[in-house]
Amino acid sequence: MELIWTNRKGAEEASIVVPDVYDLGSELKELLLGNEELSDGLFRLFHTDGLILIDVHSHLSQRATANLSFKDNVLLIVFHLEGDVRIMDMVSSHDSGLKLQRGEHKFEIFNTNNLKIIFEPALLVNSFIVVLSPEFSHRIIPHNYSNQDDLIKAVMDGDRISLPLDFAPLSLDMKQIIEKVRNCSRKGSFHRLCLEIKIAELLMLQLEQQASLHSEQLARPAMHDADIEKIEEAKNILEDQYIQPPTIKDLAGMVGLNETKLKTNFKKTFNSTIHAYTQRIRMQKAHELLTQKNLLLKEIAMQVGYQKPSNFTSAYKEFFGIHPGDVARNRKRREY
Repeated sequence: MELIWTNRKGAEEASIVVPDVYDLGSELKELLLGNEELSDGLFRLFHTDGLILIDVHSHLSQRATANLSFKDNVLLIVFHLEGDVRIMDMVSSHDSGLKLQRGEHKFEIFNTNNLKIIFEPALLVNSFIVVLSPEFSHRIIPHNYSNQDDLIKAVMDGDRISLPLDFAPLSLDMKQIIEKVRNCSRKGSFHRLCLEIKIAELLMLQLEQQASLHSEQLARPAMHDADIEKIEEAKNILEDQYIQPPTIKDLAGMVGLNETKLKTNFKKTFNSTIHAYTQRIRMQKAHELLTQKNLLLKEIAMQVGYQKPSNFTSAYKEFFGIHPGDVARNRKRREY
């Protein structure tokens, strides 16, 4: 496997070549990246025989790209906490299907030999991407997984498969394991062994969660077309009235659904609670105002529905991981 990191002008910043074989004795190496696209964070590449780990936790001012080439096939395990990342199939020149948003994860087997991983500019990009060769994948697939043989065969044969559901939310356990990997202080072979164990844990959690979500999905009754239209109407109302959103009771009355059905079907359709969806709209609008307008924080707070600036500041920091005042100061520095 080979990974090439390029800047926005297409110039090569770093290159990693990794043998596909699994070798427990191979050394785990770390490469820190830093250029004009990255600031206030980290971008690290870990690699050993059969494995490449792309660990991003940084503000990106420009689009960043990693080109991945491989001989036969690879297993990608992606955990995306913040920002926007896309993985493109360079052979067929279309989106591979791995286009992740905040707070979700996926895995997929690729057999096209060339992929492009694109990190879009964002206030915070927080992504954890593991690339495994077939041999390495075979070693860490949990042996108590019910479809173990089918998954191992797909990995070794290079069959194009992915998690069965469109949306897979990151669990607290997954986030905790990622933080343990990032903060691991072990060195040498112990660091490599620790990383392998944690990746196996993450894969196990992915498979367990998907089995559970798939069972829940099968147990749910299908939505009628009329209900789908009402849920879409509810979404449009929230997008129009996010400054003073209706209560769930009022929203249910506006679209003609009972509260329970509205909440259940909204979550099923948009993979989000009504409150979280409204919050996301507010935060996205606030970010636009912070980065494009010369406004006081209290003015922005009022424009997105917060009477108290302190409540807005807390909500923004929780959502984006940074104080809104820092965003405003960064914008002013760029202007001058």
